[in-house]
Amino acid sequence: MSLEVALKSETEDPVLELTGKIIDVDIKKLQHKMDQLYKKKSVERIVLDVTLANFIDSHGLGIIVYYHTLMQKESRKLIILNGNPDSESYLNKLFELTNLDKVLNIVTAL
Repeated sequence: MSLEVALKSETEDPVLELTGKIIDVDIKKLQHKMDQLYKKKSVERIVLDVTLANFIDSHGLGIIVYYHTLMQKESRKLIILNGNPDSESYLNKLFELTNLDKVLNIVTAL
């Protein structure tokens, strides 16, 4: 399944919902949406909902870390919403194995 990027909420904290595989061939979709939100300096926090994503490759992780770093430098936050409570799920294991669970702001609910 290719990546689908949907802006669920455009309130104070916009929520980007990602569905499918976050991989190299589709990464421009995510990058384009993230860029649009990042350029709005009035947006203090962006929520990236990966609950419905089933795979992230190194390109996808790179984009997430890139925007996390950009926003952190400006005292803004990128929040990763992973509503999957299963600690053995692919994404939970991926974040744990890469130690990104200690670097990124990952939450299970808003």
